[in-house]
Amino acid sequence: MLRRIVTFLKKEANALSSLLVLAQLLTELETNLNEIDTLKEQQATDITGLSKQKEALRKVSIQKAIEVSSAIRAYAKITANVILAKEIYYTESDLRKASDNELNTILGVIYSAALRNQTELLNYGLTEERMNDFKTNIDAYKAAIGTPKTGSIGRKQITDRLASLFSTELDTVAKIDLLIETLKFTNPTLYAEYQGNRKINYFSSSLMVNSAITDAETRLGLPGVQMTFMLNGITVLEKTTGDLGGTKIKSIDPGIYTVNLSKPTYVNQTITVSIPGDDLITVTAAMVKETTVKESR
Repeated sequence: MLRRIVTFLKKEANALSSLLVLAQLLTELETNLNEIDTLKEQQATDITGLSKQKEALRKVSIQKAIEVSSAIRAYAKITANVILAKEIYYTESDLRKASDNELNTILGVIYSAALRNQTELLNYGLTEERMNDFKTNIDAYKAAIGTPKTGSIGRKQITDRLASLFSTELDTVAKIDLLIETLKFTNPTLYAEYQGNRKINYFSSSLMVNSAITDAETRLGLPGVQMTFMLNGITVLEKTTGDLGGTKIKSIDPGIYTVNLSKPTYVNQTITVSIPGDDLITVTAAMVKETTVKESR
């Protein structure tokens, strides 16, 4: 609705030029709308991505810890250093089962032991370069441990800011309503067009997205098609088409989605879909059978 009003006011700028204060309200409306778009893009960066990054660092840290501790164990056994061997005795299972904070502590213990015996461990392949690489990875993992939680806090702040911006936008629209109301009798056509753009569309059961997926050959609705909605590479929603090739989505954030379509014996498809959030849209596609593609070759 906000975008429709902005578009309308810009298109009819000349006809509305007598309402001088309208230009300022339009600027406010557009500025806040741009910030809303920016925040929604940030919000779309789900903390799942941050968690995956942390898990990747955890995996590498465990691998490097095993390599370093193996060199230390070899040195401890050959030199009969029982205390050192006991200090760094952690199995691969121990490392993998450890919580993030426990693993961080274990990594510190292994690194400290290696640092104390660095000169001797050169003879066991533990070079200064490998030590520095291990320390760099430990630091990166430690920093990533709190990242998903930080991401959650950030998303809440964005949500709060979005709520504030939408409230401000509605106040601005209310002021614009008052100005346009003065045109009700002097310019009824313009007034009616504004009201049409001002209207908020409500759909049954808050329906936002439906689909019409068909068989390319028969043009009939195609059931059993898995639709995977992805935003910035992250899977947001998965739906499967019903008997007539349709689906109904009642809740999904606005954005530009990549939608993967798949069904056994049919060629996979990937399409881009823009979901505005204030208008009902229909995702359409015609699926081609794999046999049809092979025969055409």
